[in-house]
Amino acid sequence: MIVRVFRCTVVEGKEAEHRDYAFKSRHPSLSREAGLVAYYAGKPLPGESNRTRCLVQIWESLELLKAARGEFWDQPMKAMPDEVREIYDTATVEHFELADEFQTLPK
Repeated sequence: MIVRVFRCTVVEGKEAEHRDYAFKSRHPSLSREAGLVAYYAGKPLPGESNRTRCLVQIWESLELLKAARGEFWDQPMKAMPDEVREIYDTATVEHFELADEFQTLPK
C-alpha cells in the first residue's frame, strides 16, 4: 500500500474558496477513485492562524495511484486544473510505502 501526503498553503483570503473546492468537488471525486482505500483531510488546530492544509490518502498500489492521478501524479501543481492553482501559495506531495500491514488500533 502507498501513503500519499499532500500539503498545501492556501492563499490568504481564499480559505473559504479552498474549503468549497475540497469538500464539494475534490473529496467527492476521490471517493470514486479505483484503488483508493481511505483519505483524511487535515486543517489547522483550533486557535492556529496558519493556512496549511493536508490530505492523507491510502492507495492499494503505486500503479493504481498513477492511473488515477495521471502523468503528473508526483507534481501537485501541474496536476491541478488552472482555476484551482490560484487557491494555493504552495503545494507538495510525498509518497511512502506503508511500513506495516494497515490495521485499525483497538479501542
